[in-house]
Amino acid sequence: MTTLLLIGSSIFEAWRELPTQAPGYVIRNRAVGGTVTAQWVEWLPEVLAQEAPAAVLFYCGSNDLNEGVPEPAIAANTLACRQVVHDLAPEARFAYFGIIKAPQKLGKWDVIDRVHAAIRAELPARDLFIDTDPVFVRDGRPVEPFFVEDRLHLTPEAYAALAADAVPRISAWLTAPMIERDCHV
Repeated sequence: MTTLLLIGSSIFEAWRELPTQAPGYVIRNRAVGGTVTAQWVEWLPEVLAQEAPAAVLFYCGSNDLNEGVPEPAIAANTLACRQVVHDLAPEARFAYFGIIKAPQKLGKWDVIDRVHAAIRAELPARDLFIDTDPVFVRDGRPVEPFFVEDRLHLTPEAYAALAADAVPRISAWLTAPMIERDCHV
């Protein structure tokens, strides 16, 4: 079976239903709530020494925004994680899940867009950028019922919607010939 390794912050740490939402995959969840991208640049080599994934799925950056990490640093750290994956696990693929435009982030959506643009511009075609906007944004607003009281973390329905959107794209990406892979799926 194909192993998907989840790393990043609390959004992924809390995605406990993914093993049932992604049949046919082995899910290894090593995400840690409260983490920022710079921590993953440091921790990822140790994690990869213990895991042998077909793909690394990365969600991080939301806490960076809350802590005032500059946009270029968020993008650079994310791309450094991508490089660590390719250096230490060259057969593994790398997928970045875009920062969710949660109600808590309403004043930072322009920053999120710029961070995403910087990451997209540098991801090679073999990597995948999962745009979370189609799941979490409707008519220019966050889908409020998808968020719990803190206006950041996700409801079970939100995770189901994210899985329904992302899992088929991940499956297509992992099975497509290399030349057809596109980082903007």
